[in-house]
Amino acid sequence: MQKWTRLFVTSALAVSTASPAYAGSLLRFNSGTVNPGTEVQTALFSDAVAGDYIVQFSNKITAKDRAALQARFEIFGYLPDDALVVRGAMVDLNVFRQSHPGVYAVVPYKAQYKISNDIAPVSVFNKDQVQSLLIKLFKASDAKAVVSSLKKMKAEVEVVNGKSIVVLVPRSQIYNIANLTGVEHVQSTPVITTMDFPLDQQLDPTTKGAGDYSDITGDESGTQVMKFDSVWALGLTGRGQTVAMADTGLDSGNINQIASDFSGAVKSGYAFGLWSKTWEDPMGHGTHVAGSIMSRGTASGGRLKGGAYDSMMVAEGMWSTMLNGLSVPSKLADLFDKANNDGARVHSNSWGAVKNFGAYDSMAVQVDEWMSNNPDMLVIFAAGNSGVDANKDGRIDGGSIGTPGTAKNVLTVGASKNRTKTGGIQVPVSKLRAAAEAWSAEPIFSSMLSDREDGIAMFSSRGPTLDGRVKPEIVAPGTNILSNRSHIKNASPLWGAYNDDYAWSGGTSMATPLTAGAVAIARQMLIEKWGVTNPSAAALKAMIMHSADDMYPGQFGEVGAAKGQEILTRRPNSDEGYGRVNMDNLVKMMKNTFVVDDRDGVTTNQTEDYTFKLSAPGKLYANLVWTDAAGSANASKALVNDLDLVLTGPNGTISMNDHTNNAEMIETTLPAGDYKLTVKGANVPQGKNGGRQPYALVFSVQ
Repeated sequence: MQKWTRLFVTSALAVSTASPAYAGSLLRFNSGTVNPGTEVQTALFSDAVAGDYIVQFSNKITAKDRAALQARFEIFGYLPDDALVVRGAMVDLNVFRQSHPGVYAVVPYKAQYKISNDIAPVSVFNKDQVQSLLIKLFKASDAKAVVSSLKKMKAEVEVVNGKSIVVLVPRSQIYNIANLTGVEHVQSTPVITTMDFPLDQQLDPTTKGAGDYSDITGDESGTQVMKFDSVWALGLTGRGQTVAMADTGLDSGNINQIASDFSGAVKSGYAFGLWSKTWEDPMGHGTHVAGSIMSRGTASGGRLKGGAYDSMMVAEGMWSTMLNGLSVPSKLADLFDKANNDGARVHSNSWGAVKNFGAYDSMAVQVDEWMSNNPDMLVIFAAGNSGVDANKDGRIDGGSIGTPGTAKNVLTVGASKNRTKTGGIQVPVSKLRAAAEAWSAEPIFSSMLSDREDGIAMFSSRGPTLDGRVKPEIVAPGTNILSNRSHIKNASPLWGAYNDDYAWSGGTSMATPLTAGAVAIARQMLIEKWGVTNPSAAALKAMIMHSADDMYPGQFGEVGAAKGQEILTRRPNSDEGYGRVNMDNLVKMMKNTFVVDDRDGVTTNQTEDYTFKLSAPGKLYANLVWTDAAGSANASKALVNDLDLVLTGPNGTISMNDHTNNAEMIETTLPAGDYKLTVKGANVPQGKNGGRQPYALVFSVQ
């Protein structure tokens, strides 16, 4: 139970002081860092035509600065350091600058800042090649003018949806497109795929199992490794919670004629696949994913059920039979809005792009923007299955997270190992066709896929992101997972059919829905056991991260990097994030943990203090999480609003001044004494409600 007897909260606004870390003089783009004060001016100060400009301040942007700018110009977003992107005429911006001495520079938003690094330079050899581009606009109302200009460039406009435009265009026109007023970012069009690890058809190393449930031990679904039994025993089964899933569909696509495991469990369903009229699952992936979230387990007599088996589902089918693949809406808000309107507060996504790894691109920005505007729903994405040991040192290389898993506000999930020997792929990694190229060094080469729960799947994508953020934040079982099978004719059995109702599979696709089920349980727990009536996405994310098990040093032990030690540092790290999901820890947290879901938040230099007392030496573990404002796909740093977590006690101060992630943690042993845990607004240029950044803080004292 939540204990507040030792917890006291105070608020303070510190005296504002300039911080060298945020002194505006550089603009940090993916294309390079520039000093706008030394840039050659390309726009006349007398120019009266409205355009897109960057207004950089000399120091931290205050709520007063933002309000003054917003009173005269349209503000689109933030750029590091201390700059805002605005729409206006240069003549008016110059007047503003003269009357506001805190402004360091006003410069045009140049085309070269807007072109993604994933687009190869244009040359005489490739200028006539046609490329598919995803163009992100500052606002949807810019689309008409931009499309008109695109047609004059002989571009073939394929999709116009909200702030997104997909075009086919000669590469020689890329710079001209980026130079258009209204265009914020230009990148290659992402190719989206499901995040299940493809079965090696050449070897076909599958073990089906008995098929009659006589060999089922409880490990097969992955829920036992995650210790779901602990929360189920308390009646925490997802009751009253609604989870959305966007995937290849769900079984028959008919609420009234669906597999028994989903009977009465589907609240609504929507077809998003191109030319699709139903949300049925002709592929099989989505049904498997849905089963891990909320299958009732009816067909198996309750042996194989999802993590939140009493929750309801909003099923969003994105499979296009005509394309024989996923057709994800270019406007991702279409997915999230439907689910949100139907009451879903958890959204599971086992898909993404497997190119331009680690990039905070337009898709990631879209998700962050939606979550910032809708802070009650936690969106979850698979990290991807691009983990390889290319340098053959026995450790999986970093930097392989796919978008939109690179978004800040989502919970990104990697795959740890399940513990089962009864089905799926039961051969050493060395027997897989890709092993010689991807995992040829020991100890990975001889390892199995589901032999021990303290390991991470070799295929699981690792972080960090290109700007250094920790991804994934969490891992969950994703190897040899037994879940539901689609009953649509010719649907894939994935890693192999157990029987007509269940199939084996693996990938971060499988770890993600199991985590979604865990989040639904955490939400139910916060409401029913902690009295948090409407938990924020930040609170849900903090709870899952806080209750995770640190997997250090991983499945091969503390053997050192030279011998293939899997995880080299304690959490957080970009192999496991904050650890593997553990539902038993959620139960244990009720005795010694404090949860703060602060919807008001803090502004720049404001602090909120939480005090506690230790009568004997003990431990503190604290997680601070906030749903940040969307960053820019053009910036080399995604973080916008920066909060700090500070611990003050008898032995001094521990300050987690992380200026990269929108999460901070303190995990330490402490002597007896009085303590103060402080959340500070280090820099909040894009705050809401008076310049504030809401946050969630979860900390355990024992």
